[in-house]
Amino acid sequence: MNATNEIEILKRALKLEKASRKAAEKILEEKSTELYKLTQELKLSNNKLEKLLKEQTSELKGVFENIIDAYVVMDLWGNVLKMNEAAVNLLGYDKKVEDFNLISLADFSEIDNVMEGFELMMTEGAITNFQVKINTKQGEQKLVQINAGVIFDADNRPMAAQGIVRDITKDKEAEEQLIQSENRLSILIKNLESGVLLEDENRKIVLTNKKFCDLFKIPLQPDQLIGSDCLNSAEQSKGLFDDPEAFVNRINEIVEKKELVLADELHMINGNILERDYIPVFSDSKYKGHLWSYKDVTLKRKYRHSIEAERQKYSNIIANMNLGLIEVDNEDRILMVNQSFADLSGYTKEELIGKKGAKLFAVENEIKEVKQEIKKRLNGESNSYEVDVKIKNGETRHWLISGAPNYDINGNVIGSIGIHLDITDLKKLELQKERLLKKLEKSNNELNEYAHIVSHDLKSPLRSIDALVQWIKEDNKDKLDNASLKNLGLIETTLEKMEQLISDVLEYSSIGSDKSQSKSVNLNTLVENVLEMLYIPKHIEVKIHDKLPIISGDKIKLQQLFQNLISNAVKFIDKPKGKIDIHVKGLPNYYQFSISDNGIGIEEKFHEKIFKIFYSLNKSKDSTGIGLSIIKKIVNLYDGKIWVESNLGQGSTFYFTLKKKYENSSVSKKRQ
Repeated sequence: MNATNEIEILKRALKLEKASRKAAEKILEEKSTELYKLTQELKLSNNKLEKLLKEQTSELKGVFENIIDAYVVMDLWGNVLKMNEAAVNLLGYDKKVEDFNLISLADFSEIDNVMEGFELMMTEGAITNFQVKINTKQGEQKLVQINAGVIFDADNRPMAAQGIVRDITKDKEAEEQLIQSENRLSILIKNLESGVLLEDENRKIVLTNKKFCDLFKIPLQPDQLIGSDCLNSAEQSKGLFDDPEAFVNRINEIVEKKELVLADELHMINGNILERDYIPVFSDSKYKGHLWSYKDVTLKRKYRHSIEAERQKYSNIIANMNLGLIEVDNEDRILMVNQSFADLSGYTKEELIGKKGAKLFAVENEIKEVKQEIKKRLNGESNSYEVDVKIKNGETRHWLISGAPNYDINGNVIGSIGIHLDITDLKKLELQKERLLKKLEKSNNELNEYAHIVSHDLKSPLRSIDALVQWIKEDNKDKLDNASLKNLGLIETTLEKMEQLISDVLEYSSIGSDKSQSKSVNLNTLVENVLEMLYIPKHIEVKIHDKLPIISGDKIKLQQLFQNLISNAVKFIDKPKGKIDIHVKGLPNYYQFSISDNGIGIEEKFHEKIFKIFYSLNKSKDSTGIGLSIIKKIVNLYDGKIWVESNLGQGSTFYFTLKKKYENSSVSKKRQ
């Protein structure tokens, strides 16, 4: 970058800084006005709502219908009760047409923030200038600012919440652009490759940068130099140069003439060479100062003396690197090879130069492919490929070749350059790996078959014991006392639990080992069938809030997944009125499902442990501690994750993700 360009950049940067400051002041003024209006609107809304609540305690009608910003009334669980047209336009939902939950619009990354804001509102009675990212019905992500307050009934009990939601996405973007503009200006000045010194007409420093301080060994920050006298600075720095007096005299001579000077060369006592530019600054033909630009050109000056040494160094690297390098012309004649390529091929360099590579190395069944690769180079294509070759001693080797076209200074293809790596031993290891994988697959199949046999063999004596207990009870029904009957009952319970444990262990070990192919599964139909199959008490309501997707997978495993989670939710609901909610949200590569209940809840310290095999929080005869571990294994099979969010006594929400496009191993192998 020359000095003229640098001064133009600095001028534009200073103008940009002024414009940025004006924009910032304007934004702050607008925000202050908006905040005042917003405060007045909130006062008006509270007054009207208070008057309305005195007249009608159970309904909210006609409040703030004409507010310009989005106005929403919701219950204490986030369900929207009332909204104006501006809210419909902002959120994309219409309360008159559909029910929806305001909290659920929050972006997944904002869940904790939303919960904290909701808690603050309930504690303080209101929240102001609360910012959160939301996803509208149309899938747009917006940043909104919320000012809301709790609505109390006549007994001062919270009954709902109302608030104004303002879209500040563009405001935030403008604010970020302003910050970025200021940062770019700062970075531009601080990181110029040249040392910059701007002086006014009185030789006082107006602006400088860190590079200038470094070049002249000044132990101060650039800001500390502003206002300093440049004459004194020159006197203090002259000792850095071969001819100190000539350095000062030349500065005074240039400043006196006030004419453009470029590439003025300075030699320093440490051997460095500086190139100096002087640009006088005029405004309406009136002299306003000047700009100095200093550039360290030591390397540039020395480059011409070292270029041959550098070329020789890289030639030596090419000649001695472990990868075989070869250059050929458009007729595939070898022009250059390094020693490593000669070692790979078994030929000497002299034997290779001038020969055609494909004819010399390619085995019969590979000649066609090699010729196709040569055509690709002529068309300007680069790629890597593997090929069998025959070296000088007649041995067949396997090479990995990375080829690229070679161009002249006019951009014409004049041949190609290839890098060669002998991967014969790697290919042998790869074949060995494939054999081991097949052997491992066979062992897994045998192990799975063994698990089924062992399961059957373990269940048989259990059933025999159970039958014997039944016979003992039947034969001695008039002779056994209560203690004996109780002990026999314990034996039966233990037998049932052992049989269930064996079945669960077998099921856990079998997940992922079957060969069933993925099929399209309609989860709406699947979950409906699960709900019909399960026993759900009348006091428990199960609600599916979103349309469930159609995904590719194993129907049986997906049924197990939803059946286990829903039945767990039913099992641990202890409220007179139970509630189970099922939601789904589409992510770029996954579907995220959630199944929540208002049951007994789970302490946070157990959130990870419950997914471990044989771990059960609630010991019961029908619980083996494997259910959730089976669920986790199924979710892992679909490249998903599962976790729980819960507090003791407040219910639980199980989240899990399933990949949108899933292929099991058996399907993948067939396609390969």
